Amino acid sequence: MLGDLDLRNNSIGFLRFLFAATVIWSHAFGNGGFGYDPLARLNPNGATSGFLAVGGFFVLSGFLITRSYETVSSTGRFIWHRFLRIFPAFWVCLVVTAFGFAPLAFAYQHRTLLRYFAEVPSPWSYVASNALLGIHQDRIGTVLAHVPIPFTLNLSLWTLNPEFFCYLCIAAVGLTGALRSGPAVVAAAALALLGGYTGLLWRYGDIMVVQVLTLFVYFAFGAFAYLIRDRIPMAASLALLCAAALLGTLTTRAFAPVAIPCIAYLTLFAAMRLPLRGFDRRMDLSYGLYIYAFPVQQLLAMYGINAFGFGPYFLSALAIAGVLAAASWFTIERPSLSLKHFALPLVGARRSDDGVEAARKV
Repeated sequence: MLGDLDLRNNSIGFLRFLFAATVIWSHAFGNGGFGYDPLARLNPNGATSGFLAVGGFFVLSGFLITRSYETVSSTGRFIWHRFLRIFPAFWVCLVVTAFGFAPLAFAYQHRTLLRYFAEVPSPWSYVASNALLGIHQDRIGTVLAHVPIPFTLNLSLWTLNPEFFCYLCIAAVGLTGALRSGPAVVAAAALALLGGYTGLLWRYGDIMVVQVLTLFVYFAFGAFAYLIRDRIPMAASLALLCAAALLGTLTTRAFAPVAIPCIAYLTLFAAMRLPLRGFDRRMDLSYGLYIYAFPVQQLLAMYGINAFGFGPYFLSALAIAGVLAAASWFTIERPSLSLKHFALPLVGARRSDDGVEAARKV
């Protein structure tokens, strides 16, 4: 049963790293000018391997964040924990992008840094406009004008807004007592979201509102799985059935709605059964990889690294983003997480323990 998952010794850390690397691999096609993600070519809905990997992230997040809410001392402290996990590293990433990556790109384009700070929209407004997770400005002037995906500084960041919104939804549902009294509310929400998502997808195709709703559904399935974990068998036969369903519907419009429950099950099955345990025990690179890879890929494309082929371009992006992710973990993320139990009046002074090593890093 899923309830037997050892939340201190599992493969969640490896999966999160794998999902982040998959997003980099998927983006490398567009960023490097190599065409479309191969999965998107097969699927009539245009689902990419990177977006499915983000779905896996949201499944794990729904599972672990629901666990986290159950084990903290107050809703205020829960929100404080979630704030510390997302915002400090995100804010630093905005600053590094506006005053590190973008000036490098501008200098390469113009052979000078003169007038960079006079660009419109400006680097200052890039940081200020996006500081609350809503990505309202994704460009700085004419920076990155001549790459395969022009002007876009960091496309990956848009998913952090629905991620944090999901955290707030867990807090809101938790305040009603529904998380502790039974899974019916979350189950109803998951099914309603899945039905609404399927209807919108059939009617309007893969537009942004549908993508956002997709992530909500993945998160809801993860949260629901946690609530009924003692009733979900983790069997290889069921995992094979899910894999067969994914392959069988891959070239049809049914793939998108079928993918959600199947990927949710396969993700949790892998977290429990894969032998790659304790992967992130010393450092968790997944968040840093995710938030830094896109601007790294944009710069590499500007510098012409993509001319050496897909492999060198992808591996270079993964390596450089990995170094930045390590720096983010040791200088920003881990120190921020050490403040989780800081006694703030608005979040309650009693120390709480998530009780889950994996949840500490979510």
